[in-house]
Amino acid sequence: MPPYLTHRNRKLVLDQSRLLTASLEETYLSADIAATSGTLTVANINGYAINQVLLINPWGEKAEFVKTHASTVPTGSTITLAANTVYAHSMGEKVYVVQFNQAELAWSLTATGTKTALTTTTGFGLISLEADNQKLVYNEREKESGYYFSRFVSNIGATFTVSGSTLTSTAHGLLNGDIVKLTAATTIPTGFSTTIAYYVVSAATNTFSISLTNGGTAVSASDSGTGTLTWYRTSEYSDPVPYGGWERNTVGFMIERGLSDVKVKLGELITLNDCYEWLNSGMKLVQGKLKRWAEHWSYNAVLGQVQRGTNVLAMPNDAYDLETNRSLVRFRIGTRGDLSYLDPDSFDAALGSVAVTKVTTQANAAATSLDINNSYDYADSGSVHVYISGTASTLTYTAVTRSATAGALTGIPASGTGSISVTIPADTYVWQNEQEGVPSVFTVRNAQIEWYPLADASSDNANAFGDYTKVATVVDSDSDVIDYQRYDMLQDYLTWRMKMKFKNNGNLDEEDGWFKSFRTRMNDAIRTMPSNNLFRMSPKLNTMGRGTDRTNLNMRNVPYADQ
Repeated sequence: MPPYLTHRNRKLVLDQSRLLTASLEETYLSADIAATSGTLTVANINGYAINQVLLINPWGEKAEFVKTHASTVPTGSTITLAANTVYAHSMGEKVYVVQFNQAELAWSLTATGTKTALTTTTGFGLISLEADNQKLVYNEREKESGYYFSRFVSNIGATFTVSGSTLTSTAHGLLNGDIVKLTAATTIPTGFSTTIAYYVVSAATNTFSISLTNGGTAVSASDSGTGTLTWYRTSEYSDPVPYGGWERNTVGFMIERGLSDVKVKLGELITLNDCYEWLNSGMKLVQGKLKRWAEHWSYNAVLGQVQRGTNVLAMPNDAYDLETNRSLVRFRIGTRGDLSYLDPDSFDAALGSVAVTKVTTQANAAATSLDINNSYDYADSGSVHVYISGTASTLTYTAVTRSATAGALTGIPASGTGSISVTIPADTYVWQNEQEGVPSVFTVRNAQIEWYPLADASSDNANAFGDYTKVATVVDSDSDVIDYQRYDMLQDYLTWRMKMKFKNNGNLDEEDGWFKSFRTRMNDAIRTMPSNNLFRMSPKLNTMGRGTDRTNLNMRNVPYADQ
């Protein structure tokens, strides 16, 4: 839950609405509270405890952050505070448990470079959050390029001691996946850092460990440090925000623009997650109208390598349609030409009497039986083929154990012709009546590409190429780019959804101007899209080879409109 950060006109604007959407608990005042009060009287204290940050009446004129007492546990309807309130508060005002009361501002020359804290009055890039205004504005004059970042921080710390990779902090309340920063009054333990945010792992009631990655390996300290050691909660960093603001095709820009057009702020009614969901919904709607957008084509994509004895590859995960050929419009193997597409029924007809299944249990050399999956399609006796490391082996058998899941071919000679002379691993294909040669046809089903005939030795290890259309990339952060050339249609769709939530109780009115604009832009984009991304390029002047004296061709004699 990082902050929502923007930058424009040398101002960093931090939207604090995520504090409420990630609130741990909420209640309301059940009695008026006088100014400079040391307690709050609330409707219930479920979820309220010592050492918490509370936000009273957020974004109101007399809103404020307060902290619960470090040792006095809430009881009955009373919450004892660490310090007196600044303002008087009225019965009914909401009281939220939030995780943070500060933000850290940082900068990097590149989007993925090392972050350094900006110079702020509180040091270490820290600024105090503002309870009376959802948007905190910070005038930034230190940098003139690069990228900005922000993360929430709590200044309520808890002490700890360390031995190896185990940190001990009584009743710390941390969960695996929480993020913490460490400080030391004198010296941080060797192996730990005060500039790195760590993920909590192996959390127990009074102990925990820290890792550089979520769920990763615990970091170990080689000494216990000196002075009081303290940990603080923090969030992840926000997306990198470029100096000067988001590009027009980014999610961050579209959210800003939509909020401005509808004249609404992020909050409990409209959240960032709402915006991400609406943009993804809009992209699905657009791709549902036209599957093959030019910007989503992937040409000559290597889908895998062909192995002798197999005729299956997985469809690419980012294809729009994994179950049919609507996405995969061309398929070829190695340097050969395109294969012809057959629907699954026609493809099965082309296979004819071919039987194929897989080995269930590894068979070693000289084994006299071969365990396979479904054995019902195999002849009562005969021969089968397996392909190991590009080499074909013919096995003969005299009987079949029939089963849909646990069949077997038995009576295989222990040596000589038709015997098992090499190890046959589990999941090896077992073929009967198949053909090898140059693959000519393919089909798509079950998220797989199948071809026939089987590729012979000349195509073993050859690349399988495909031309296919990809699904629109799902967005889930502000820096994500909308991968449609006509991203403006998604801007209209997002603004429409915002307006419907804010002014129409969530009811979707397709007669609204924003939706009509979205539909018009989408239809225009579809109308001008060429079939299979191919524009015809026919010259207006075509006299070559028709008896024209080429020496007399002169563009100055051709009307300007035809040149």
